[in-house]
Amino acid sequence: MRILRLSSLLVLVSSVLAEVTYNVIGFPDAETNTFAVEINGELYRLQTSEDLFPLWSTKVDGVSAPSSYRYVQLDHKNKAVAREKFLRHLIDKNTTPNEFFNRETTLITLPAIKQVYKDVRPKDTGVFDSSQIATIHLTVDPAKFDDMMNNPKDEDHKVKAGFKFINANKVYSADKVKIKISGHGSRKFRKVSLHVKFKKNKRGMFFGRSAIKLRAEYNDPTMIREKLYLDLLDSVGVGSSQGSYSRVYVNGKPHGLYLMVEDIGESMLMHTIHQGAIKDKKALGSLYQMGTTVEFKGPRAADYEKNLYKNIIRGDNPKDEPMQQLIAFMKDLQDWDPTDTEGIAYWNERMDLDGFLRSMALEYLTGAYDSFWWNSHNYYMYFNPQRKVWQFIPMDFDHSFSAGNRLDVDETYKEYAQVCEGPNSKSSPLVTKLICKNRDINKKFETILLTITHDVFNNAALEERVRAYETQMEQEVDWDFSIDRSKLPGTDLNWDTTNFHRLIWGPYKTIHKGVMPWVERRGKSVAHQFAK
Repeated sequence: MRILRLSSLLVLVSSVLAEVTYNVIGFPDAETNTFAVEINGELYRLQTSEDLFPLWSTKVDGVSAPSSYRYVQLDHKNKAVAREKFLRHLIDKNTTPNEFFNRETTLITLPAIKQVYKDVRPKDTGVFDSSQIATIHLTVDPAKFDDMMNNPKDEDHKVKAGFKFINANKVYSADKVKIKISGHGSRKFRKVSLHVKFKKNKRGMFFGRSAIKLRAEYNDPTMIREKLYLDLLDSVGVGSSQGSYSRVYVNGKPHGLYLMVEDIGESMLMHTIHQGAIKDKKALGSLYQMGTTVEFKGPRAADYEKNLYKNIIRGDNPKDEPMQQLIAFMKDLQDWDPTDTEGIAYWNERMDLDGFLRSMALEYLTGAYDSFWWNSHNYYMYFNPQRKVWQFIPMDFDHSFSAGNRLDVDETYKEYAQVCEGPNSKSSPLVTKLICKNRDINKKFETILLTITHDVFNNAALEERVRAYETQMEQEVDWDFSIDRSKLPGTDLNWDTTNFHRLIWGPYKTIHKGVMPWVERRGKSVAHQFAK
């Protein structure tokens, strides 16, 4: 990893008074084009290098805050071929943030969302910063990258690439990261998600993370659903991936707007779940990526399909029985009598019960079709060795806020997925036995559900935040939709900016497809369920 310091690479203009450093991220329209900053009608050329690109910088003397400026793209004859139509205003006396050419806003102030339960977010490294949209530039062999993109269903296809991350105040560079297409059902679309893996050493880690996902969000033209879900997880104190938006370029060409999230694995557990308290990966507990419900099927690992119970970290399990701890947990679940009057104490000794119930409340409230309660996947089970309990870690929330085409926004939580009741009632033991059948845990769940609905899952609590995201992302989403992906395989959903706005506020075809109409209707439904 190289955290780049700009000072040694800048071209200095004659210095008499205090200097101001100007920084812009720019991808020129031609290889011979460059960038400049315009101050009071004067142009000052910005410089870059192989190490810095696409960041361009220079120092100009005699400028003091407040003052106005704009960035200009120049051709090889120093003629302006593109000039920003707006003026920027110098705030800091010494330097600008790393700004993006032709994007007027670099940092926004996001309205806060109420912290309903204890905040379990890790210490901020400034990389997953929701107040800004970062830039990622991948440099890769074009033929190899095209081959991967044209074969999205090949899950083993990987390429090596150079990786550059730039946000308002950070620059990160790494050589030879490994990239592959990520996801399952999303591979059928023309815009696919990417998995980026870094070297697992201090110099190679991406701000303490060994891997990230670049989530395409292609089935959701708002691109807001998953980020809003992550915000809500933070609000209700559930540990999961951190995430923020990034525009991605490949070999200097636009590739798309993505939600950059932590990949769940060793570094994410150490940094986010344990918040640095565990520094040796050998001290981590066992981790399983789950593709089915938590249900006892036999005493040996051989009784379980490996692709549905993927052992990511073995922890304290024997090498020949990597599921021993999880099997013991599932056996306890099978043997437990839900009429037990000490059910809360029993499960508090075995799992983070509060965290699980809050996760389930959010799944129901958002109608998260492709998650645990409904489809029994997109989650991890982790044995937290610090707390000596199992922890439910949810993931991937693009099918939320009705994006899964749930038609009945007014269904009760007992009718949801027909796990508790319904004409085709099915079993999902953690939900069925704990939430549906145990009186005390059910009461605790209902209290959590009502608290979250009252405090945060309503339009009054979320509307300003969503409007801020809409403003922040409108130009980026329009840019993403304008990228020509016609030569790529897969389904083209033909989204446009009209869809972006309509599917936030609704109605569009059905009211249930609008993010905020869903929040309003689901919140009212919960209130109605518990009205006396």
